[in-house]
Amino acid sequence: MKRRSYYGLLATIAMSGFGDTFGLLAMEWLAYELTGSKLVMGALALCSGIPELALRLLGSPLADRLPRGKFMAGLATVRLIAIVLPFAAGLAGQLQLWHLFLAAGLSGSCAAMFMPTAIAAVPEVADKGKLVRAFAVIDGCRNAAVLLGPALAGAVIAASGALPALGINAVCYAAAIVTLLYLPKMKPRTHDFAPISITAYVREITEGFSFYKQVPAMLAIMGTVSISNMCSIAIWTMMVPYVREVLHRDAAAMGTLTTASAFGTLCGLAIISLLGEIKQRRTVMLCSLASIGLFHTIQGLAQSYPVALACFFAAGAAVAFFGSHSSSLHGKLVPEHLQGRVNSIRFLIGGALQPVGAFVGGAIAQQYGVGTLILGASLLPLISSCAAALFIPGLKALNGDLSDLEAKIQFQARPHVAMNQNQISTDN
Repeated sequence: MKRRSYYGLLATIAMSGFGDTFGLLAMEWLAYELTGSKLVMGALALCSGIPELALRLLGSPLADRLPRGKFMAGLATVRLIAIVLPFAAGLAGQLQLWHLFLAAGLSGSCAAMFMPTAIAAVPEVADKGKLVRAFAVIDGCRNAAVLLGPALAGAVIAASGALPALGINAVCYAAAIVTLLYLPKMKPRTHDFAPISITAYVREITEGFSFYKQVPAMLAIMGTVSISNMCSIAIWTMMVPYVREVLHRDAAAMGTLTTASAFGTLCGLAIISLLGEIKQRRTVMLCSLASIGLFHTIQGLAQSYPVALACFFAAGAAVAFFGSHSSSLHGKLVPEHLQGRVNSIRFLIGGALQPVGAFVGGAIAQQYGVGTLILGASLLPLISSCAAALFIPGLKALNGDLSDLEAKIQFQARPHVAMNQNQISTDN
């Protein structure tokens, strides 16, 4: 039963990720065709990013309170409706820019809780001693889907336009919904939550931050990745004009670049699966973030399609090393009853600067050109990672055996359990 739940979750994540590659590329392509404005493309990413950040904070307790499989199915249903809106308008010949903005806003709102909830469910359906491999396999399947998706999406858009790509995205969401509804029941959670009230809900949100208060090294590393993600989203938001204006290629070439990144991530995850758990986590994670900046710097300087392919592949491999170790650390250290909230806060911190990166990146590209944007956005994570390695010695706490730290966190979490149980008795 536990294995079936894990593979069902795996299939759901892969299908939704595969569909997202079609939908994202299609909406970006449609927005650029409708307006030709880089600033509008940045605003489209901003429209998705702001509600995503807000709901990651405000909705974080829901990932722990609600049945995770059904909650994810509900979120996928709203995302399906969001994609059907511009798809239907396009088929009727009535597509307008606001359709894309509304779809981006709805999709971003649901994405805020979908992946944190899925990540929170992994420790329930996988052996705790094999979490590094469990997360690596999930990341591998996600990136295998992304590996195939962008190249196929680019080919579909080049041959038939963007609307069929939106249709494929809708079909993938429908399949993910069916899979989630038929998942075997996950093990019941033993933690008792206080009855819903504003006070209890706010307390549960703040409990999501408690993990980072107990482990400041994790907060520091997530702050560093926030800078990296801000710069990465600035680059990825401008991929359409980069491909068309700098590389002078079409949608198929853009899809191939995204595929190169995903293939690099897949190769990195394969290496991680063979190596198993690495004890020098601080070194691996910071070097991964610095490498991403370095490879994008080379890409910005070269302005060559073959070099860009190599750089996206190498940056994708670096992403794998950071992502797997970050997920493993959260899965190992975070108490089970806080998994949903802490993972939501984790995604919130990691993506906090992404709307800034998307919008400011669009403004810089509009004013100074895409090449200038890529150079600036690639140097910042390189500098911040080196600074973190030199000036934040507390990150060394992430190295070596974590059993003592894990026991300390689990012990400190017990008063929160007792407090919630006492609150239930008082309310009753």
